[in-house]
Amino acid sequence: MDRETRIDVDAEYIIRHRETAKEDSLEVKGLECVWHWDDSTRDAAEYWAVADWIAQTYGNTIDWFSIKSWTGSPRKERGLTL
Repeated sequence: MDRETRIDVDAEYIIRHRETAKEDSLEVKGLECVWHWDDSTRDAAEYWAVADWIAQTYGNTIDWFSIKSWTGSPRKERGLTL
């Protein structure tokens, strides 16, 4: 059985734009992350969810990024009420 937890991740990060060399301090909220208990730590799953999102969002338009902080909270399951 695959043990996993779905997590919402919020993060603060810095990026440096390649064209202008300008640095921006930004935040993202509510990234969905799935932590597979047997594959890695929860911290690693949350960190890589943010890093992957930054890479997909900005692509090759930034020189570098730094994740300053992140927090994760298990997602609340929205079941049907009868």
